[in-house]
Amino acid sequence: MKLRRWQFLLISILLMLIVLALGTGRYFALVRQERLEEIRQIEEENERLIKKARQAQEQIRIMDERLVELEEMLLNLQRTEQIVSGTLPSRGGRQYTVTTMPLLSPSGFSPARFERAFKGTPLAGIGEALVQAEAETGINALVLAAIAAHESGWGRSRIAKEKNNLAGLGAYDHSPGSAIRFENREECVMFLAELLRDRPGSLEEIGGWYASDPRWAAKAGRCMKIIAEAGQ
Repeated sequence: MKLRRWQFLLISILLMLIVLALGTGRYFALVRQERLEEIRQIEEENERLIKKARQAQEQIRIMDERLVELEEMLLNLQRTEQIVSGTLPSRGGRQYTVTTMPLLSPSGFSPARFERAFKGTPLAGIGEALVQAEAETGINALVLAAIAAHESGWGRSRIAKEKNNLAGLGAYDHSPGSAIRFENREECVMFLAELLRDRPGSLEEIGGWYASDPRWAAKAGRCMKIIAEAGQ
């Protein structure tokens, strides 16, 4: 059976349309796939940018908190230095000194400042313990440092070396050998801080029960001044 010319043309046109339809469908499928991939990449990029933005916000929040902490530390340090130097303005007619200031007052001192003060002495290395003890108990770290310096002869006493007892804890005039033994100096610092926290006051007030020397508070106060000046 011979096809007429118009039939051949019709069939040819139909075949072309089919081929075009198949090609167009494949083309649009590819285009759609490419668009979906682009959308996926854009979404991933947006998620990455959002995550970075949140991280940046968190970093800013942390920096703001740290800035507040540093400002507070500087204010506390300034107040402590004024007390030590005797230049703190009186409030309500009361003038705090190293022996009368409340033990439950922040020092503003950093571990590095204590390490500068103790450089070249056996007390070097306890700066972190002093600051940590203040953070946990509220007892002024400079007071703790001064008591340790006075009681241990700046870390050179026998019980400081043999028992890690920097504060003369448990040692009595008639029985120095009864001093408490500590596993390390950090344990002694924390023990001292907890002891003072339970009986807060000032150096003058604790001097009456802490030591038999009536000038104990004044001597510890002098150590505070030495440490404050040497740590600058």
